[in-house]
Amino acid sequence: MMFEENNPPDIGFHVVFSTIKEHIPSIKESDVHFLYHGTHNVYDVRQEYIFRFPSTILPIEERRQLIHRETLVLRELKSRLSFQIPNPEFMDSSSEHPHMGYRKILGASLYYFYDSAPVEKRRHISETLGRFLGELHRLDFNGLAESQLVSSFTPNIDRNKHRQFFKRIQKEVYPNLSEFQEEWTDTLFHDFLDDDENFHYLPCLAHGDFDTTNILINPSNLEVTGIIDFEETRVYDPAADFLFQDKGTAFLSSMLRSYTGRIDSTLPQRMKFRLGRCPFVYILSGIDFNLEQMVSYGYRFLKEMITNWDNYSSVLATSFANLKL
Repeated sequence: MMFEENNPPDIGFHVVFSTIKEHIPSIKESDVHFLYHGTHNVYDVRQEYIFRFPSTILPIEERRQLIHRETLVLRELKSRLSFQIPNPEFMDSSSEHPHMGYRKILGASLYYFYDSAPVEKRRHISETLGRFLGELHRLDFNGLAESQLVSSFTPNIDRNKHRQFFKRIQKEVYPNLSEFQEEWTDTLFHDFLDDDENFHYLPCLAHGDFDTTNILINPSNLEVTGIIDFEETRVYDPAADFLFQDKGTAFLSSMLRSYTGRIDSTLPQRMKFRLGRCPFVYILSGIDFNLEQMVSYGYRFLKEMITNWDNYSSVLATSFANLKL
C-alpha cells in the first residue's frame, strides 16, 4: 500500500464542500468523497468530477503555484497528446484554498489491477505506456514556454542538486541506518554521481510521477483510458518515467520496445539510480514537514528496496539486453 493511500486529508471537509459548491451549486455533501492525500487532497464529486486541493502543509504561495502551473501544463498538452489527460474546467489559484477540478476520466488505477491482470494484458498495457512516453518525451518543449514548462534545467544542475541531496542523507538519515544500508546507499549515489557519462543525456518533457497509481484503465478490458497527476511534469531526465523494474522483465521490455524516444547508453544506470533514491524522498520530505508517518514509511520502503535490489537490477539488465541495441 502506498503512503498516500493511508494518508488522511489535511483540509477540512466543510472547506472542500463549500469551495466545490461554488462551482457546482447542485451538489450535496454526500456527493463528495475523499480519495487520497499525496501532494494534493483529492476528491471525487458525484463520480463526475475530480477536485484537487494542494496539501496545506505547503506554504500558500506554493499551493497557488502548484494549481496555476498544473492547469497551464494540462491545457498545453491536451492538443499535443493522443492520450486522454485531465482537462481543467474549474480553477482558482489565487484564493486561500487553491484548487482545480476536471471531468473525471472513466477508469480505475492500474495499481489495483496489475497483479491480477493476465500476462498478455500486462504486455499490452506496457506497450501502450511506452507509446505514451514516446509521445510525451518527443514533444518540442521549447514551444511550450507560455506554460512555464521551459526551465534552466541541465543535467549538471541535476547532478549538483543530487550531490546536496546525498549530503543531507549522510547527515540526517545515516545515523538511523545499518552499516549495510549505508554501504548500499554510498554505492547507489557514487555509481551515479561519479560517472560523467550519466550527465550527457538530452532532457525532455517528463511526466515526473509516472507509476501505476497515475495510469487509469478500464477494469472490464484492462485498456488504458487515461493518464493523470501532472503536477511534477517538467523538463527533466527521461529516465525518471521508467521506474517499473518491480513489474518484471516482460513488462519493462515491452515498454522499452514500444518507446519511440531516445534510448542512450546510460539510460539503464539513470533508471537504476532514480528508482533507488525514491525512499529517501519520503524520508527527507517527512523530516521537512514533520510527518513522522511519512518518515517511517520511507525507512520501510528503503528496507524493501534493498531486499529486492538484486531482482530489480536483473530485470533492468535483461530488459535492455532484450532490446538488442
